[in-house]
Amino acid sequence: MKWDRLKYFHIVSQTLNLKKASDIMNISHSSLSRQISVLENEMKMKLFFRNSKGLSLSPEGKNLFKKVNDIYSRIENIKDIKSSSEPVGKLRVASTNAFGALWITPRIKKFISMYPHIQIALNLRDSEPKVLHYSSDIEVRMTESTSQDDIQTKISEFQYKIYASKEYIKEFGFPKTISELDDHKIIAYGETAQPPLNRNRLNWLLNIGREKNNTREPILEISNIHGIVEATQNSIGISSLPSWMESFINLEEILSELKGPKVNISLCYKFDLKNDPRLKVFKKFMIDEIKN
Repeated sequence: MKWDRLKYFHIVSQTLNLKKASDIMNISHSSLSRQISVLENEMKMKLFFRNSKGLSLSPEGKNLFKKVNDIYSRIENIKDIKSSSEPVGKLRVASTNAFGALWITPRIKKFISMYPHIQIALNLRDSEPKVLHYSSDIEVRMTESTSQDDIQTKISEFQYKIYASKEYIKEFGFPKTISELDDHKIIAYGETAQPPLNRNRLNWLLNIGREKNNTREPILEISNIHGIVEATQNSIGISSLPSWMESFINLEEILSELKGPKVNISLCYKFDLKNDPRLKVFKKFMIDEIKN
């Protein structure tokens, strides 16, 4: 029996969804399904029940998951925990593209100067998997992990606000009420956007102050937050952006009394790494920086 198959089983057992698990493991859906079938044949037992909602663990599957989870945790512990009390070695950090590139990356130099024996490997991605990715030591997340094996600690929260460029305001005026949004050009998040909120909540500018079936029509839809920032800075329209971006964008906040949806920023890592010196100093660094 190959350990890889047990590793696949471990991820599928946490997500209970082959598509999500295949995305996390970066293999095809069919390959993952085949590996699970081979494992079931080798074990001579049914590990999952298939249903319309996805998968559920059989009694035998639950028993195997407990054992594999224990083995997996011990291996990760041996591999990642350093015997020294000093923070030394590679730290694999994952984050979304926007937050990782704009907020974390400018602070890496300061972190390295404080902890020169830690090598940061920063993995940026468009969306967050449902559970902690196997290739990450710690993730800066804006959604909750669904795994009970993950520790998730909230370090801050931010709010979506409304922004426009000075040029746009000069040309089209400054909206003073919710109803005046009807007369303005709104840049919305596109259908394939993968932000930390569902698209309806994220596009609150289209819905606020309007009947459910009478939403505002956007002037432009973009599926990437960098694109929305560029479009807003180029005076195409107004948009809703996360408040953590304020120091990076040349835009004016408008209708500040309107409060958009809130999103938490948290640090997520495996239980077995909670005492890892690298994680401890990175966690403290992130909390200190975000307070400043």
